[in-house]
Amino acid sequence: MSKRQGAGGARRRRRNAAAGLTAVAMAWAAAPAAGGPLELRQGSEVGAGTGFVRGDQCHVLTAAHVVPDDAGEVVVLDRSGARAIGQVSYSNPVYDVALVTLQPGFAVACKERWPDGAWMAAATWRPGTELAAVRHTPNGRETVILLRWAGGTQDTLTLARTDNMEIRSADSGSAVMRGEQLAGIITKVDTAVDRVEVLRFDLIDRLLGERFRGTGGGAVVFDGVFNRGRRHEVWSNYITAWLTEDQQRAIVAAGSPDARCRIRGEVLDWSQRNVPNPRHADLQQTLAGCKGNLLVRNSKTLVQMCENNARGELKSTPRHLRVHAVQLKVEVTPTRGATQSRLSTVELTEPAGAAASRADMALQTLQSAFGQVAGEMLDAGACP
Repeated sequence: MSKRQGAGGARRRRRNAAAGLTAVAMAWAAAPAAGGPLELRQGSEVGAGTGFVRGDQCHVLTAAHVVPDDAGEVVVLDRSGARAIGQVSYSNPVYDVALVTLQPGFAVACKERWPDGAWMAAATWRPGTELAAVRHTPNGRETVILLRWAGGTQDTLTLARTDNMEIRSADSGSAVMRGEQLAGIITKVDTAVDRVEVLRFDLIDRLLGERFRGTGGGAVVFDGVFNRGRRHEVWSNYITAWLTEDQQRAIVAAGSPDARCRIRGEVLDWSQRNVPNPRHADLQQTLAGCKGNLLVRNSKTLVQMCENNARGELKSTPRHLRVHAVQLKVEVTPTRGATQSRLSTVELTEPAGAAASRADMALQTLQSAFGQVAGEMLDAGACP
């Protein structure tokens, strides 16, 4: 066989493979049962997502950086131009994944059922492995973006373009398919090197799958965390994450038939104070006792080393530690039955040299107080 025939055969094989991948991607996008890709807008951010239905609710899977404001409104558009409003119900900036829950009565197409990500454990990835994403605009235009595997980690896939179709930052959040299987979502587009980072769906499934499969607890309406009669958004978002991730409870809107109960938290008292650091006191005692230490007192060199070590550690050891104390009331009202209410008082001490900020410690104290009693109430069947 001549070199020209060999090259021609290779080109035909690439064209046939690309044509087959395009057909698969277009069939997935146009399937009657599928909702297809959605466009998300929050402020100046524009991205993509896929709607998955659970009960009478639509949850849109996207990248967290597309919807950076947890408390802000999200506008969602489908390929027909239909419009819906949603709000972030789950956000994990570490992995750059989020869910946006649409308000009841949403008009956009949302018919997808949450798939199983177990297939990815046995999947093999080679430079020739082909994938596809579908971009849409609200005017009905759709574009198939052909991609190929170019590396990755246990949590991500790195993909490269296979043709001249430009990949854009606005494609963040788009579903990436391998044949008819969901492989992940686009989280980063690097136009400089023409690479696309994809968060693997098996990881996404571990983070979010239980709420769609219904193996966690029943859905709840979460009114939020209040202070002096006003809802505190940051605290509320932090406890929302605890309810969804630790308790595997889906958060639904008031009036939803899926709701098993209503949960509310109220901060009654929050204070901070300084307390002596016992480690600082121990080091001072060590410094004062170096000359009398039976193990080193007969050697000036060892005594000096003992004192220098103690002084060196004292320089980086604070005299006092900060204590965060919160008193919280948690109310759980089942769909049928009386409201149950419990108080929780928790104190947490900031560890010396902790990397966490003071604000992070405050939130950890809040979660500890809320989780202490709310977890016991939920485990006891207050919200069946």
